[in-house]
Amino acid sequence: MRIVITIFVIFFLTACHTRTSEEAYKEGKYLESISLLTNNIEEKGLKKYDKDKAEKLRTLVTNVMEHYETNLANTPDTDYKKRIDIYQNLLKMKMMLRDRFYSSTVDFFNNKYDLEQLEQTIAKQYYDYANSITGTDSISYKNKANLYQLGLERYNYKDIEKRYQNAQTKYMQVAAKEYYDLGKKFAQERNYKEAARAFSNASQVYQPLGKYRDSDKLAIENDKKYRTEQAEAAYQQAQYILESATKRHEFREAAEYFNKAANVYQPYGKYRDARVLAETYQKKGIVKVYYDSSSSFANEIRENIGANYIVFSDYLDNSDVNIQINYDINFNDLGKSSSYETKTEKVFDKYVEVPDKNGKITKLESYKDQNYSIETVTHSNKLILTTNIMVNGMYSYVQSFRVEQTSTEHNYIYSGDVPSKYHNYSDGSLKSRDELYNQAQQEQITQLKSILKNIGYDLSYL
Repeated sequence: MRIVITIFVIFFLTACHTRTSEEAYKEGKYLESISLLTNNIEEKGLKKYDKDKAEKLRTLVTNVMEHYETNLANTPDTDYKKRIDIYQNLLKMKMMLRDRFYSSTVDFFNNKYDLEQLEQTIAKQYYDYANSITGTDSISYKNKANLYQLGLERYNYKDIEKRYQNAQTKYMQVAAKEYYDLGKKFAQERNYKEAARAFSNASQVYQPLGKYRDSDKLAIENDKKYRTEQAEAAYQQAQYILESATKRHEFREAAEYFNKAANVYQPYGKYRDARVLAETYQKKGIVKVYYDSSSSFANEIRENIGANYIVFSDYLDNSDVNIQINYDINFNDLGKSSSYETKTEKVFDKYVEVPDKNGKITKLESYKDQNYSIETVTHSNKLILTTNIMVNGMYSYVQSFRVEQTSTEHNYIYSGDVPSKYHNYSDGSLKSRDELYNQAQQEQITQLKSILKNIGYDLSYL
């Protein structure tokens, strides 16, 4: 118990632990350390803001500021990415420390770093970073444009907006040409799908500037060529299957290829008679299944046999396959049987006075044999549920399976000189016919579903 309480206390203290500014600072998470400290100061309010807290804040801000300034001094002017990151951290510090009741404590920082000046400095870093990239292809122009845009979001530095627009325009022009040339290459290789994609990309990337040459026209032409090839290949595959088709599943397979031909060409209208043939052979591939709608297993048949090529018929004469399922119930009360067992047990009788060698009288316990009998009366019953499945027509299948459920009750009856600690009792439970049937039926349905799924699988190959 003491161990459990100890573990609970440790868990409770761990759960209640509040992360401190010192912990964050030691981990090198400087902005978090400032945030944790200032949040704590603000929660306690101005009245509890004493000299100790002010000195703690002043020291922390000094240390963090010096850390970033040292990093800046040691970072080359051309390492724009790192310098931008440092200036952005200083900007975040400024946002955290300005316009608070404790801001005067860190005036040395707030006065040194002006908000607008920091944003302008960051914009300049992005400006110089973008200028350092030589535009040679669409990727380089895209990178220049992105950097100018990030700088512009901070501050409208010099002609950064114009440079962003020029770089973005150049990117669209160069990217459109690259995609267009790629489309020409794919078209020559008869890779019409990729050609269409490339011409479409040329059109999309250039769209803000207008239309790029005949990219829209070439995208459509190559897409149509690609879809025509795909449609014709599917159509021919369907025809090939039909040359030797005799089974329903072969007609359905042909229908799928005709459908594929019709669907792939759909943006440009009808492809030959593909859609009509798809419908024709889909109908030829249908398997009509009949079962007695009043059957106890109607739902199981529909759920486990059903498929898009299965049609359940209302008439036996109009079906390809006939499914019949019936069952028999055999319930037996196996009656009672008895067995007897005689037992002997030593039980306390009385105290006997016995003198020791010195004549001192000692009382000792005396036991006697107590004889008694146990009659065990056993009553049991059994139910056997036999299920018969018969399928005929285009497909034949016959199977029977049995599910057996039993129940037993034992009654133990004591007689004779029975010790007081023993009493008549029973274990087990003798279940009724309906209870046994309900148990058997659950197992019956599970097995039946598995068999029906196998039958459905076989029907798919008719």
